[in-house]
Amino acid sequence: MGLARKAGFEPTNREFLITHTHAHLDVMVDAKAVQVPGGIGIDTKAKGVTEEPTADGTGKDYQVGVCPDPCLSELHTHDPDGILHSESKVANQKPAKLGQFFTEWGVRLDSQCVGEFCSSNTPIAVYVNGQKVSGNPADIELKSHLEIAVIIGKPPDQIPSSWEFLGNQP
Repeated sequence: MGLARKAGFEPTNREFLITHTHAHLDVMVDAKAVQVPGGIGIDTKAKGVTEEPTADGTGKDYQVGVCPDPCLSELHTHDPDGILHSESKVANQKPAKLGQFFTEWGVRLDSQCVGEFCSSNTPIAVYVNGQKVSGNPADIELKSHLEIAVIIGKPPDQIPSSWEFLGNQP
């Protein structure tokens, strides 16, 4: 939970859904998808956290019951589908930022670099709902139903511009 604290979150021992939003993140390097892991922002070894294989067998799905100690950040991923869950016990919580998620992931994100890729050596572009954005991508607010695409190197033929969220996902 150290990375969650470093990102500015105070971990809790269970999910709170007073404010509950989802954004989707795609990361691509030379037009190939990079899996956003499940379990970011979750102490996956904590008592109260269950682990199951994903339905498609590509990763792990982590669910949080009630933990005896803090085991969950308000910003997290359950499985490797790229959905960023923002869940807070505060009504109308200010949106988390993409940089906070990357901090929890342990991956550098700033106006020049994504991980070990830096714009002086490799083209980097960030898109929100299919529109290229400028400035520091770490400052992008994770508002409900955003599709964020971080494109490193050669872009794909089609930039992701939307994600089909389930009907009950705010």
